[in-house]
Amino acid sequence: MKKWILFLTMFVFATTGFGKMTKVTPKVRKAILDTLKVDGSEIAVITMKNGNEIYMKFSPEDAPNTVKNFIMLANLGFYDGLTFWRVISKFMAQGGDPVGDGTGGPGYSVNAEFNKQRHLLGTLAMARSGDPNSAGSQFYICLAPQPHLDNQYTVFGQVIKGMDVVKGIKKGDVINSIRIERKSYDELRLLCKGTPESVIYKLPEPKSISLPDYPEELLDKNIEGKAWFRILLSKKGEALEVKLIESEILELNEKAFEPIAKTWVFTPAKIAGNAIKDWITVELEFKINFKNRRKHEAIVRAAGESKVIELWKK
Repeated sequence: MKKWILFLTMFVFATTGFGKMTKVTPKVRKAILDTLKVDGSEIAVITMKNGNEIYMKFSPEDAPNTVKNFIMLANLGFYDGLTFWRVISKFMAQGGDPVGDGTGGPGYSVNAEFNKQRHLLGTLAMARSGDPNSAGSQFYICLAPQPHLDNQYTVFGQVIKGMDVVKGIKKGDVINSIRIERKSYDELRLLCKGTPESVIYKLPEPKSISLPDYPEELLDKNIEGKAWFRILLSKKGEALEVKLIESEILELNEKAFEPIAKTWVFTPAKIAGNAIKDWITVELEFKINFKNRRKHEAIVRAAGESKVIELWKK
């Protein structure tokens, strides 16, 4: 398969056809990046000139500087009025060049952040020249999987809605604007409901997971039943806060469960490979094998709009 090179050569100064200055000065760039906070809930919404929209989720844990750079340029209006200047069927659509021929940029470059994310359908990544650290403002969206590009270009996001719009992009199509929004996991699921991209948020099948160590606080109690909790997870999977919703088990109330939950590690669901810090609803079913009190089982499954999690002892 022929390997296409994604060119990106930086100019110090450029203007669009609208007469807009496109250079971002070092002073402005530093002032914005020094104060820009990214927490993983950010998404980009590309609005095309015809009104069609493309929603993209970022991967700040894999490419933090690249994500910040893109958000900064979007907030400055840098991309407004620019085109997808290069579109190759079954390969990619490339935009973000203020000159419009592949030679333009914001006046600086961003160091590469190659990572484990793969080039899949809808992958968002940075274009560059032969120098790995030459990316600036130009980005591309994959129109099909491109495994030969893995680990050679900085992947920093994924289309989560509007892939049909991406597939319809033609060379010269105009980006009216790119706006940055923040969405919770549940909001994103609702946003993508009914679209092909909603598979990203599809809940796994319920599964039973054995716990190596039953909580000592519950070991001497004849507990059998279910309890539902809302648990706030960190991106690393620690339980930060626990709220009881309902419990069939009198002994397993919110006060009793909170210290127990914080000794376990939960694997949070991911969106396009990105761990989500968010509240999740967890249904726990406890059973004790009375022949051997050390044997037990916890069934962890989705409840309503929640996510299935894995559960184990640290």
